[in-house]
Amino acid sequence: MRIQKKMEDTPDETMPFGLLDLIPNGIVIIQPDYSISFWNACMAEWTGISAEEAKGTNLIERYPALTKPSVFDRISQLFEGGPAVLFSSSFHPHLVPCSFPNGGLRVEKISFIPLHHNNRMYALVLIEDVSDLTNQVKAYRDMKNVADNQLNDLKKARDAIYLANKKLNLLSSLTRHDINNQLTILIGYIELIRDTEGLDPTVRDYLDLEYQAAETIMNQIQFTRFYQDIGIKTAMWQDVTETIRAAVKPLALKGIDLTIDLPPLEVYADPLLQRVFYNLVENSIRHGERLSNVRFSSVEDDNGLSIIYEDDGVGVPYEVKEKIFRREFFKHTGFGLFLSSEILSITHISIRESGVPGTGARFEMLVPMGTWRMEEKST
Repeated sequence: MRIQKKMEDTPDETMPFGLLDLIPNGIVIIQPDYSISFWNACMAEWTGISAEEAKGTNLIERYPALTKPSVFDRISQLFEGGPAVLFSSSFHPHLVPCSFPNGGLRVEKISFIPLHHNNRMYALVLIEDVSDLTNQVKAYRDMKNVADNQLNDLKKARDAIYLANKKLNLLSSLTRHDINNQLTILIGYIELIRDTEGLDPTVRDYLDLEYQAAETIMNQIQFTRFYQDIGIKTAMWQDVTETIRAAVKPLALKGIDLTIDLPPLEVYADPLLQRVFYNLVENSIRHGERLSNVRFSSVEDDNGLSIIYEDDGVGVPYEVKEKIFRREFFKHTGFGLFLSSEILSITHISIRESGVPGTGARFEMLVPMGTWRMEEKST
């Protein structure tokens, strides 16, 4: 370590540094031999060393951390015509230790800046207290680490649930296949017995009931095939008009007019949205009795956007409007509207029946803000 030769003293009154006492950062002015020419009021407050006591003493002797080669060599280059030197608080937080009233050390960012006055070289040492900022950054990093850990845990849990559901779906598929095979055999034997000559009429009646029960079981098992993936696949943006058209394609609409009066609308929903539209139309065909028209439309208001489905059948009696979405209320398989409500609820879409009995059914699907969008399609 090489300290330059001590310079001749310069009268302080010729050095216009008094305004630096007003700055709320520590400021020290040193000569090439590291002797202190100025020590502002903030430094006096932070260190408890008065300006009179500090002046003329050696900065390096007061603060030995400055003698580290990685620090001292950079400061020396400044006095040899080099640029300003910055010491980051991340790597050098306490080169010039300054205390808080409670005894803790301030975290500092220190700059050595070349200063020329009366043809003489000085260095202005700017000491900034970045303790609060450092604490905020640390708190942010700690909070981010906690959030990252929670996200990782959530991802692991989600992956575990996905894998468990995938295995359950596989088991369900295999079980359904085996049950169907056994039911097919059972129904076959029932039909053989029913065709037996001279069968007692009472026994035939019982066999008819058994046959109907077996067919109902088979229909219910087939029905579950469509819904084993509820909530398993990721929700996605879907074109409503195209989804409706795909939904009604397998249905027998002979003599029934279908109207789709919708703008270029997309909704964010479970991939089984198509099955919801299928259930609504199929429900109308099954229970409408005098059905001739079904219609899809939409209404936008402050609550979001409603997709409306209407038919001109017999409608839904007032006393069962709420019950039709419950598992315990059913005709035929009994799951259609209940599962439709469950599918929609995955992305917070609600459904209700608001038609007038005798004039037709009317289902309103309320799509909340942020889960629908309309875009003009290019021609």
